[in-house]
Amino acid sequence: MMLSEKELKLILLDFKESNFLNVGTLEINSLTKAMLHHIGSTDPELRDHLIYPSFINLIVNNYYTKPELKELLYVCLDEQHLLLKLEDNDEDAVFTRAFSSLIIAVLLHVNRQNSFLAESELDMIAEQLINYIHKEEDVRGFVEGKGWAHSIAHIADALDELVKNKGITISKLEEVAMTILEKMYFDKGYFLFEEDERMVTALISILNREIDQQHIINRITDITAELKQNFISGTSVQYMQRTNFKQFLRSLLLHLEVIDKHAKLREHLKNVLQSINQPYYNT
Repeated sequence: MMLSEKELKLILLDFKESNFLNVGTLEINSLTKAMLHHIGSTDPELRDHLIYPSFINLIVNNYYTKPELKELLYVCLDEQHLLLKLEDNDEDAVFTRAFSSLIIAVLLHVNRQNSFLAESELDMIAEQLINYIHKEEDVRGFVEGKGWAHSIAHIADALDELVKNKGITISKLEEVAMTILEKMYFDKGYFLFEEDERMVTALISILNREIDQQHIINRITDITAELKQNFISGTSVQYMQRTNFKQFLRSLLLHLEVIDKHAKLREHLKNVLQSINQPYYNT
């Protein structure tokens, strides 16, 4: 029988109070199933402050074997977790998707140090994450009474860990980079909770893998042209895209300035930002 939220909460409170050293008498497999079942709870204490840190500690402290880590990853990627009700009008399903993303990020981080995935699996995982990002439209950050959803920030963390895995192919890295640019050109909501910074972090990790940056420069140029064309007669949706994308470009430029890398891309970002904002400079 599956543990209720109340029962799970009591167990995890004890686990947390032991500094995540004593999981108690419950068998790990049963605890894992219960946490996965309730990972999208609308109780923010259970979801954010108990299930998530408990998973982190169980994963990094070797409570799972390598086959169990892989199984956990594939469960988090499935239609009951990362892909749950993506095309349904269910405002609470985002919590399951977003917090599955965070567990995926932890597992991909561990894979970098203690490989449990074959290199051939990384591109497949990238495909699943890309598919999710294209379809995710609930970009709420903090939800009153229910806590953090933050779906785009969380999946950005998973992307950042994914692209740091050495086995992922260059072509897939480029595809992830294009996916980030497309998502930051989002037209169904504003990014209000520094999602841009988290996506910039993932893109910087891709740039550090020495990919051909021209593809990124070309796509930024194309989007900039669309923004300029739409400025005069722009709809509210187009202004939403404009705000989201400019915010992302500014964050990317500042990050690159701080680390003093990728001079060609930095110069391009300065030029396109000036170009996008030219109507304001002429007033």
